[in-house]
Amino acid sequence: MKSPKTILITQRPGDMLDVMAQWLRDEGYRVRVCTGPSEVRYDCWAHKYDDCPLWHQADLVMYDPWIATAQDGHDEFPLERARHAQLPVLIWGPSAVPGDVADMAAAHSVEVLPVDITREALLEAVVRHIGPASSEAAAAIAS
Repeated sequence: MKSPKTILITQRPGDMLDVMAQWLRDEGYRVRVCTGPSEVRYDCWAHKYDDCPLWHQADLVMYDPWIATAQDGHDEFPLERARHAQLPVLIWGPSAVPGDVADMAAAHSVEVLPVDITREALLEAVVRHIGPASSEAAAAIAS
Protein backbone atom coordinates (compact mmCIF):
# COMPACT_ATOMS: atom_id res chain seq x y z
CA MET A 1 0.00 0.00 0.00
CA LYS A 2 1.36 3.38 -1.03
CA SER A 3 1.45 6.04 1.67
CA PRO A 4 -1.08 8.86 1.40
CA LYS A 5 -0.17 12.12 -0.27
CA THR A 6 1.28 14.77 2.02
CA ILE A 7 0.05 18.33 2.30
CA LEU A 8 2.06 20.98 4.09
CA ILE A 9 -0.05 23.74 5.63
CA THR A 10 1.99 26.80 6.50
CA GLN A 11 -0.48 28.96 8.34
CA ARG A 12 -0.68 31.27 11.32
CA PRO A 13 -2.24 29.52 14.31
CA GLY A 14 -6.00 29.89 14.44
CA ASP A 15 -9.26 28.03 14.20
CA MET A 16 -9.22 27.61 10.42
CA LEU A 17 -5.78 25.98 10.51
CA ASP A 18 -7.15 23.13 12.63
CA VAL A 19 -10.38 22.93 10.64
CA MET A 20 -8.66 22.75 7.24
CA ALA A 21 -6.10 20.24 8.48
CA GLN A 22 -8.92 18.02 9.76
CA TRP A 23 -10.87 18.28 6.49
CA LEU A 24 -7.78 17.01 4.68
CA ARG A 25 -7.06 14.26 7.23
CA ASP A 26 -10.68 13.11 7.01
CA GLU A 27 -10.12 12.57 3.27
CA GLY A 28 -7.01 10.48 3.95
CA TYR A 29 -4.24 13.00 3.27
CA ARG A 30 -1.20 13.19 5.53
CA VAL A 31 -0.99 16.74 6.86
CA ARG A 32 2.12 18.50 8.12
CA VAL A 33 1.58 21.85 9.82
CA CYS A 34 4.05 24.70 10.15
CA THR A 35 3.06 27.90 11.94
CA GLY A 36 6.16 29.75 10.84
CA PRO A 37 9.19 30.86 12.80
CA SER A 38 8.89 30.67 16.57
CA GLU A 39 8.65 34.01 18.27
CA VAL A 40 11.21 33.28 20.96
CA ARG A 41 14.22 32.97 18.68
CA TYR A 42 12.45 33.61 15.38
CA ASP A 43 13.93 30.35 14.17
CA CYS A 44 12.73 28.36 11.19
CA TRP A 45 13.93 25.21 9.41
CA ALA A 46 14.30 27.23 6.22
CA HIS A 47 16.51 29.74 8.02
CA LYS A 48 18.60 27.04 9.67
CA TYR A 49 19.10 24.80 6.62
CA ASP A 50 18.70 27.35 3.82
CA ASP A 51 15.86 25.22 2.49
CA CYS A 52 12.71 23.97 4.21
CA PRO A 53 12.70 20.19 4.67
CA LEU A 54 8.90 20.25 5.03
CA TRP A 55 8.56 21.44 1.42
CA HIS A 56 10.60 18.38 0.36
CA GLN A 57 8.12 16.06 2.11
CA ALA A 58 5.04 17.64 0.55
CA ASP A 59 3.02 16.79 -2.54
CA LEU A 60 1.23 20.14 -2.19
CA VAL A 61 1.76 23.25 -0.07
CA MET A 62 -1.04 25.37 1.33
CA TYR A 63 0.42 28.73 2.31
CA ASP A 64 -0.71 31.78 4.28
CA PRO A 65 0.92 34.71 2.46
CA TRP A 66 0.88 36.87 5.59
CA ILE A 67 2.93 34.51 7.76
CA ALA A 68 6.13 36.17 8.93
CA THR A 69 9.04 34.32 7.34
CA ALA A 70 11.47 37.05 6.37
CA GLN A 71 14.99 36.92 7.73
CA ASP A 72 17.90 39.15 6.84
CA GLY A 73 15.67 41.00 4.39
CA HIS A 74 14.72 37.86 2.43
CA ASP A 75 11.16 36.55 2.39
CA GLU A 76 11.28 32.75 2.50
CA PHE A 77 8.13 32.13 0.45
CA PRO A 78 9.46 33.35 -2.92
CA LEU A 79 12.72 31.51 -2.24
CA GLU A 80 10.97 28.23 -1.41
CA ARG A 81 8.60 28.70 -4.35
CA ALA A 82 11.59 29.07 -6.68
CA ARG A 83 13.36 26.05 -5.15
CA HIS A 84 10.24 23.89 -5.51
CA ALA A 85 8.72 25.31 -8.68
CA GLN A 86 7.11 21.98 -9.64
CA LEU A 87 5.20 21.73 -6.34
CA PRO A 88 1.57 22.89 -6.45
CA VAL A 89 0.86 25.75 -4.03
CA LEU A 90 -2.53 26.87 -2.78
CA ILE A 91 -2.71 30.28 -1.12
CA TRP A 92 -5.17 30.89 1.69
CA GLY A 93 -5.30 33.63 4.27
CA PRO A 94 -8.06 35.44 6.09
CA SER A 95 -7.58 38.58 3.99
CA ALA A 96 -6.42 39.84 0.58
CA VAL A 97 -3.10 38.60 -0.78
CA PRO A 98 0.06 40.72 -0.98
CA GLY A 99 1.07 42.11 -4.37
CA ASP A 100 3.95 39.67 -4.95
CA VAL A 101 1.65 36.70 -4.32
CA ALA A 102 -1.02 38.21 -6.59
CA ASP A 103 1.66 38.44 -9.29
CA MET A 104 2.47 34.74 -8.77
CA ALA A 105 -1.23 33.91 -9.09
CA ALA A 106 -1.49 35.95 -12.29
CA ALA A 107 1.47 33.95 -13.67
CA HIS A 108 -0.29 30.69 -12.63
CA SER A 109 2.55 29.86 -10.24
CA VAL A 110 0.11 29.56 -7.31
CA GLU A 111 -3.65 29.28 -6.92
CA VAL A 112 -5.47 31.59 -4.52
CA LEU A 113 -8.32 29.99 -2.61
CA PRO A 114 -11.40 31.99 -1.61
CA VAL A 115 -11.18 33.79 1.74
CA ASP A 116 -14.48 32.21 2.79
CA ILE A 117 -13.09 28.72 2.20
CA THR A 118 -15.36 25.70 2.38
CA ARG A 119 -14.49 22.07 2.78
CA GLU A 120 -15.72 21.37 -0.74
CA ALA A 121 -13.69 24.20 -2.32
CA LEU A 122 -10.52 23.11 -0.52
CA LEU A 123 -10.86 19.44 -1.41
CA GLU A 124 -11.74 20.22 -5.03
CA ALA A 125 -8.58 22.34 -5.38
CA VAL A 126 -6.40 19.69 -3.73
CA VAL A 127 -7.76 16.86 -5.88
CA ARG A 128 -7.39 19.00 -9.01
CA HIS A 129 -3.67 19.50 -8.26
CA ILE A 130 -2.56 16.17 -6.75
CA GLY A 131 -5.49 13.78 -6.99
CA PRO A 132 -7.08 11.80 -4.17
CA ALA A 133 -5.14 11.02 -1.00
CA SER A 134 -4.30 7.46 -2.05
CA SER A 135 -5.01 4.87 -4.69
CA GLU A 136 -7.71 3.42 -2.40
CA ALA A 137 -9.42 6.82 -2.25
CA ALA A 138 -9.22 7.09 -6.04
CA ALA A 139 -10.88 3.68 -6.40
CA ALA A 140 -13.65 4.72 -4.00
CA ILE A 141 -14.29 7.92 -6.01
CA ALA A 142 -14.40 5.96 -9.29
CA SER A 143 -16.96 3.45 -8.01
